[in-house]
Amino acid sequence: MTRYIFTATAGRSGQSYLSALLRRHVPGALVLFEEPQVRPILPRPLDSYERRFRRRFVETHELLGRGKVLDAFVAGDDAALDHMAAKRLAWIERRIVRAKADTYIDVSKYFIRGLHRPITRTLPGSTLIRLVRDPIRNMRSFLNRGKNIYLDNNRPDSSANQLRLDPATLSSGELYLWAWCEVYLRAQALADEERVSKLLEIRTEELTDLSIMARHLDALGLAHTPLSGGGPMNDNVAQGFGATLVAADDIATFERFLDRLPADARQRIGYFRGYDPRRLHDPVSTSLAARA
Repeated sequence: MTRYIFTATAGRSGQSYLSALLRRHVPGALVLFEEPQVRPILPRPLDSYERRFRRRFVETHELLGRGKVLDAFVAGDDAALDHMAAKRLAWIERRIVRAKADTYIDVSKYFIRGLHRPITRTLPGSTLIRLVRDPIRNMRSFLNRGKNIYLDNNRPDSSANQLRLDPATLSSGELYLWAWCEVYLRAQALADEERVSKLLEIRTEELTDLSIMARHLDALGLAHTPLSGGGPMNDNVAQGFGATLVAADDIATFERFLDRLPADARQRIGYFRGYDPRRLHDPVSTSLAARA
């Protein structure tokens, strides 16, 4: 019987690095990183037209886990979500058969954006990895990239959310902090409702500590070869964006946001227990975590 492991993450948290490590060291596992991706075969400038066509009709946004998935999640349209989840699971099953894999590991920020409930209802014994980066670094990394947050997230005031806030009162940085919290709480809800058999938290800074990662893989029940390290991948610096250097204004943004959090939401976010951003980010670090 195939084992299924999914990932809940806000993004910009080391998914590419985790995927590469799992592919290197977990025999028999099919590890997919934000698939299906579009890999155009036409030369420039035709590749941009091909990419748009294939995202609309072949490797669709809905198959990836965004687009109409976000709309159906906000609307509470379970029938539409079930239909889109079934199409994705059928696509995954074809890949599993082709790879002759006994374990499927889905490393993607899109799973928790809407398909998480229908998929865990279909696969109730699946495992969930919560991949978590320091929230302030995560916010700064997204801000440096200048991406529209609503491409991958619904509005914070949606009734479908675990954490509901008025977006009109939130700065750009606070919107990303909301997304970080919402992902954390959605993963926790899946565990609390026993929709997954196990919830394991991996923090971004642990990805390069091979002894910690070996313990995590053991806890997941994944037989693995001796772990070896690798360099950072998909980081902001390599892609021409600014390094993720935390400034005093970023810490102040987090503190303002924390004051907005309802007490029950803050209590449910275990990451915040003992979290002291002024101690953690003074002085500014320029380690691997700052690059991504």
